[in-house]
Amino acid sequence: MNREPSDPVERADERRKALGPGDVKEKSDGTIEQREHGNMDPALVPKGKDHPEEGPYVPEHDHIDPDTEPDAGPDHPKGKRDSEA
Repeated sequence: MNREPSDPVERADERRKALGPGDVKEKSDGTIEQREHGNMDPALVPKGKDHPEEGPYVPEHDHIDPDTEPDAGPDHPKGKRDSEA
């Protein structure tokens, strides 16, 4: 008979050891990297931003959605209201 510890923390530690390192690894700088596994395509693993110094995404002036952007301006065409659709 398999003698399992009664303490849930000890049981969790044993299960964690049995699982091995898992699908992710933590680098020394704190970033998390997903390990390739199975038939996973390495091109689909998410990477960091290409140019992190550029900051968050800002849409171009011609890509503003007038229905969701309050500062789209009066010259942008507005979408139909619910009653018009």
